[in-house]
Amino acid sequence: MIDYSLQILNDYYAFLKGQVYLQLKNNGIQIQEWDIIDILSIYSIIVFVIYFLLKLFKCPRKSYNQSNVITKYQGFAAYLKSYVFLTLVKYLPGLNSYIEKQKDKSLKGFADSIAKITQKKTFKLPDNGMTQERVQERLSEWTQRDRALSYTGKVSGTIYIGNDNKFETNVQEFTKSFIYSNQMHFDLFPAVRQMEAEVIKMTGDLFGQDKESIGILTSGGTESILLAMLAYRNWGREQRSISNPNIVIPETAHAAFYKAGEYFQIEMRIANIDKKTFQVDIADLKSKIDGNTVAIVGSFPNYPHGICDPIEQLAAIAKRKKIGLHVDCCLGGFVVVFAKDLGIDLGKYDFGIDGVTSISVDQHKYGLAPKGVSTVLFKSPQLRSYAFFGIATWSGGAYVSPSLSGSKTGVGAVGAWYVMQTTGKKRYVENSKVIFESTQNLVKYLKDIPELEVIGNPKQICVVAFLSKQKWLNIYSVQSILSEKGWVVGSTQQPAGIHITITLQNAPLLKEFIKDIKHAIEEIKANPKQYKKGGEMGALYGTTQAIPDGEFASDAIKSFLNIVLKV
Repeated sequence: MIDYSLQILNDYYAFLKGQVYLQLKNNGIQIQEWDIIDILSIYSIIVFVIYFLLKLFKCPRKSYNQSNVITKYQGFAAYLKSYVFLTLVKYLPGLNSYIEKQKDKSLKGFADSIAKITQKKTFKLPDNGMTQERVQERLSEWTQRDRALSYTGKVSGTIYIGNDNKFETNVQEFTKSFIYSNQMHFDLFPAVRQMEAEVIKMTGDLFGQDKESIGILTSGGTESILLAMLAYRNWGREQRSISNPNIVIPETAHAAFYKAGEYFQIEMRIANIDKKTFQVDIADLKSKIDGNTVAIVGSFPNYPHGICDPIEQLAAIAKRKKIGLHVDCCLGGFVVVFAKDLGIDLGKYDFGIDGVTSISVDQHKYGLAPKGVSTVLFKSPQLRSYAFFGIATWSGGAYVSPSLSGSKTGVGAVGAWYVMQTTGKKRYVENSKVIFESTQNLVKYLKDIPELEVIGNPKQICVVAFLSKQKWLNIYSVQSILSEKGWVVGSTQQPAGIHITITLQNAPLLKEFIKDIKHAIEEIKANPKQYKKGGEMGALYGTTQAIPDGEFASDAIKSFLNIVLKV
């Protein structure tokens, strides 16, 4: 889906450069088309005094989820480059109408792909209702098709349970009795309330809260992260009178942190990563902290590369600065907590460290619970209370809610409770052993391929990312060939790479994965011109990195959502 949305950027950028080139050429200025933006930026620097006038017009607008744009493009020159780009987009004659045409053209291919897997559409509420026979027929069609797509064993992450149909059936049987329950009405559904509280307690116990577990059950990792960031913002307002809060996050932190910044008007300051270890650069992170910083963040592990940030060092900084430290364990939480049982030393990362103040962990990944359920844990009831919402004066009566949603089905809490109770620690340890060993084996296999390099040098837990060491080998071409062989893996950028999350589904097929990678490399070696640009992914990610303004690029890729939400 992202591939098609990124195509929009390719069209926009190519058109923009062409239009500027024509304008300059018509005025008798001979210039190379490829360096238009850079030269315009140099010209802008000459007249840098205009900068002070531009400030009066609030341009560029303040951004919370793209606050790293200036950092990455290095200050004032980047500001001008971004400004020139946005000005051209806004004022170049005929560009807006052209953009709309190009948008429609670019999205058509994506819309066509969606249409191929969308049959028997419904546009209106049926007058008499669909018969059970027809409903069951549709159900059978949909589940067979979707399982054929997602249960291949060649998918990165996504499906975390193994090929155990009985396990899945048992979860469905237990949770179906609670599909009409509502966690909000805890007095009417006391069983759901109890299971919710017990899931929080069991999870907190795993992460160092042996006496009292202080948490909130959420719909997924994103909501867990949002609530933690909201708590720090509100804490900063209440306890330190901070009206313009910022939170310092590693460059590799999950996108949900940027989302929290945009939703809650928190400036997300981006700390660089060490180019060898790919952990957060501690010195750079410290330099970003000031009097308005309410928290810092570390991942254990992060999503792009599977790298664990140095939580003990971050905790020491947070304690010294008297600010919060959020540890994001959403992805691998139910793997790392069992490392000690396997004799694996990952270092400290939980509430056992003085300085850790919140942790997010998903039950619906390696916890094997059905989507979507996650937990955000807090060090103290006071900090948790800053994530709560309550209003006593509403005309509809007193209203209070612990999370972003009000009414919500109890299926998430019930499913997590059932899976945790029936799986038990012993089986979780066994599963974690499979994930750890498979991850390390994959790293070893990849290191034996001379053309590739594993990103970072950590104790890989459940994710492996790798890049190309050869100029002639575009890693996105490797991904394109893998896709043809049925593999659904992720892309990383800065640096360009391939990412795969190890699961109980794909672990048995990793040797086949390596075989297909080697085949892809040989195919590219034999046809270097054909694969030079990296195919569609190479062209599109290259375009996003070439566009001077990250906010413009981000806005453009949102276009595909209009297709996703349309029948």
